Amino acid sequence: MMSIPTLSLNERRLIEMIFTGGEIARVDLAQRSGMAGASVTRLTAGLIEMGLLSEEPERTGAQGQPRRLLRLRADRFIAAGVTFSLSRMEVAVVNLAGSVLASSSLSVDAATASGVATGAQAAVQSMVADLSIDQSRLVGIGFSVPGNFGTVSHLLKAHPFFPAFEDTGALEAFRGSFDIPCYVENDGAAAALGEYVFGRGGEADDPLLFIHIGHGVGGGVIIDGRLYRGAHGNACLPGVLYPYDLPRPSGQDLLACLSRAGFPVTDFDGIPGLPDDARPDLDAWVKRAAAQLRQAVRVATGFFDPALIVIGGRLPLDLNERLAAAILAEPMEGPSRGLPVAPVVASRLGVQAGAIGAACIPLFATFFSGAVSDGGSTHINGRRR
Repeated sequence: MMSIPTLSLNERRLIEMIFTGGEIARVDLAQRSGMAGASVTRLTAGLIEMGLLSEEPERTGAQGQPRRLLRLRADRFIAAGVTFSLSRMEVAVVNLAGSVLASSSLSVDAATASGVATGAQAAVQSMVADLSIDQSRLVGIGFSVPGNFGTVSHLLKAHPFFPAFEDTGALEAFRGSFDIPCYVENDGAAAALGEYVFGRGGEADDPLLFIHIGHGVGGGVIIDGRLYRGAHGNACLPGVLYPYDLPRPSGQDLLACLSRAGFPVTDFDGIPGLPDDARPDLDAWVKRAAAQLRQAVRVATGFFDPALIVIGGRLPLDLNERLAAAILAEPMEGPSRGLPVAPVVASRLGVQAGAIGAACIPLFATFFSGAVSDGGSTHINGRRR
């Protein structure tokens, strides 16, 4: 049975730098991290011994002794992620390099938490078996759930469309179905983390704010490499700007608009198959939703001054792209003098965004520095006390 390593804060920092920057020499890693060269040598030697890093000579064609470059052993550990809506469940298996090894979309009855958990368990086992990967390399599974958490952080407050996932029932069903670490996060926070870890191609977009268009209007923000959760596990929820009894820029609102226009769609996977006659109604919704989301973009800029705001969630990729373009189609006044609104882009993760975001949760928790606190850590500076 392969054991999952417990890493120090600085070991995590080095892994994160190699993850985002690719292969790198020890001397450059020391310079970027601010650590002494001897410390980097000691720490990376331990990570090589754990099988997390490999070292190979740089191939430049130049004469002389080549530099030796460190890189992640992406095949060492994998993680799985699950997201779901009313009738569909998406599952993804990813590796430590951020590559999607397998993905699946299947029908699911979301009326019960145990039904989703059982379906997820079967899908993950089948995908890992098809990949011929030992299940002991699976560091955990993440669930992206359409809901938030109550004042007691372990109590889930699900979206009204998912009454079976209220309070502790869903968490118990998910965790009872797997013998590996199981992480449950609200969909906006999972999407923010997934975009930060896997979606930006190593770019340093921090703070990064994600506006998640799902059944509701959610979100999440990464600050200094850490998912900001708030006092009760909920933060950065732009839906508070849009009253429930009025039109909102939510996916559920879009489905309702399409139904009223004579194009009944029960779930988001039906949107790409709409006939051409539905285009004017889609255009009208995008225009109105973009006008509403400009308010969220301006407020978020004033509160967080993010490097980037990402639009994504359950909608098809082309709709996310159209929303982002429509938001930027009209000039927006910055929240204060000299501060323009943050750049706005569509998520790069496309239809796999939810499952990939969920899959990155266990990898982030296991290997990234933003998942731990350095205050009073018994694993500080690579020395376990």
